[in-house]
Amino acid sequence: MKKLAVFSAMVALSFPSSHALAVDLIGHATAQQFQNVVAQVSGVVENKPYQLGEAIQKGQSLIVLEDNDFVLEVSRQKANLELVKADLKIKNSIYSRYKELRAKKSLSQHELDISLADLQAAKANVKLAQIDLEQALDNLEHTQINSDIDGYIVKRNVEQGSWVEKGNLLYSVADVENIIIRLLASEHDLTELSVGQELTVWSDVNPKIKVKSKIKRIGINLDPTLLAYPIDIEIPNSNSLIKPGMSLHASTVN
Repeated sequence: MKKLAVFSAMVALSFPSSHALAVDLIGHATAQQFQNVVAQVSGVVENKPYQLGEAIQKGQSLIVLEDNDFVLEVSRQKANLELVKADLKIKNSIYSRYKELRAKKSLSQHELDISLADLQAAKANVKLAQIDLEQALDNLEHTQINSDIDGYIVKRNVEQGSWVEKGNLLYSVADVENIIIRLLASEHDLTELSVGQELTVWSDVNPKIKVKSKIKRIGINLDPTLLAYPIDIEIPNSNSLIKPGMSLHASTVN
């Protein structure tokens, strides 16, 4: 009996409780901030496109479309606005004259009503022309799109000289200054994890470089495809060592 007790104690020391075991997780990195560059107007790409992974600064021009047709449309709408303004001036003058004649009983009420309707139509035409000019100016402005953020090109669907349609996704720019890591945990792992808990993170690319972070969020819904729960952590990435889409490992053991 004494030998059995000693053996049992040795087994207990060799195999620690499940609460002392590390929880190892895998996941992928994603940028905290994205800009999806979508064509606002249709046209031909004039500039040479940027390459995947190329660094972009806020305010930098990302896409330039040929603008000759847009410049001409602006000129046409400006001329049209001047034309309808001139017509409004004439219709206003006629109406004023007709009111005087009507006051002198030298014009029928019907003729005055027609003149008023013409004046109102002329005013409406001026408003429509102003809207058309604003639209033409807006379209011209959108032949060039600039970056709203500092980051890197992570997706490109455009070539120089290609035709793009309004609504086409041209680029995705990712700000990698701060990275969100979405880890996947099993139902069993959740019992060992909590918000604020520290994890050690590393990548297959640089396994010796390890970063410590804390759990930011723990999902409550099971991903039906992956059959796992999402665990989110955030890490600073000023040196850009971690790229969006990169596979990462995390562990509760330092």
